[in-house]
Amino acid sequence: MSGRRALGALALVVKKGNLRAGATCAELADMLTRRGVAFSTTVYPDNDPAACLPPDAGLILVLGGDGTFIAVARRCLDRAVPVGGVNFGRVGFLNELTPENCVDVLAGTLESGPATKKHLSLQYALRRGNGEQFKGEAVNDVVLTRGRTARLCRLRLTVNGRPFIVLRSDGLIFSTPIGSSGYCCSAGGPLMAPGLNAYAVTAICPYLNAFHPLTLCPETRFSVRVEDPAPDIYLTVDGQESRQVAVGDVLEVQGLRERLITADFGSAGYFERLLQRGFAAPGGAV
Repeated sequence: MSGRRALGALALVVKKGNLRAGATCAELADMLTRRGVAFSTTVYPDNDPAACLPPDAGLILVLGGDGTFIAVARRCLDRAVPVGGVNFGRVGFLNELTPENCVDVLAGTLESGPATKKHLSLQYALRRGNGEQFKGEAVNDVVLTRGRTARLCRLRLTVNGRPFIVLRSDGLIFSTPIGSSGYCCSAGGPLMAPGLNAYAVTAICPYLNAFHPLTLCPETRFSVRVEDPAPDIYLTVDGQESRQVAVGDVLEVQGLRERLITADFGSAGYFERLLQRGFAAPGGAV
């Protein structure tokens, strides 16, 4: 779903230690000051971006790589403010703007604000016995995988409360459409357009290739019980938080519709970004 909203105040979030991002932030701040637009500046991860948002914030602009974009976006989900990005990373699939065009593009959207799009997130919980060990929300992916030991995990899968299969693999990846261009795609999972209301479940190196990737509607409740005695199985959220999982623990995942709002500046479409980042080659050449 897409739309457009008045811009309001801006929140500029800059990756700590990136000198080029800091210099571009100064350029943006100068432009906004000259035009009389209210804004705040926050350095991440020194400060919590959600706590630093102005009350009337209409846009969060992240100056960093995809990892910084994801970190800021997931911390600001409850504020329902659009998130856009200026790419200072290696891939920059989620950051639509570049250091070269961001000042001009942003200046052109100050009056009406950028178009916005809403995206699915993942709700997850890790349960141990009758208690809840770890829960939250992911905008990219939730990954259950083995650590240092080179042996398969034994995972019992349940869908909507009904037994599905017992899987032996290196783990499972639950991915949002936005996150599907990362670990999900690399592991042979589907590449999903960002606007889809669905999430993917992809096995990592399943034994005998016994599990094909699934694309599920958000309301599907997917549970994974860890039945492997190996001591080093981990749950990782958005590539940024990791917790060790014990035998008998149950991971529960399902999608949440329209939780993440992103800014669409019209600079590059989804398929154009796929070509630019090497996910497809024009003319069929690889």
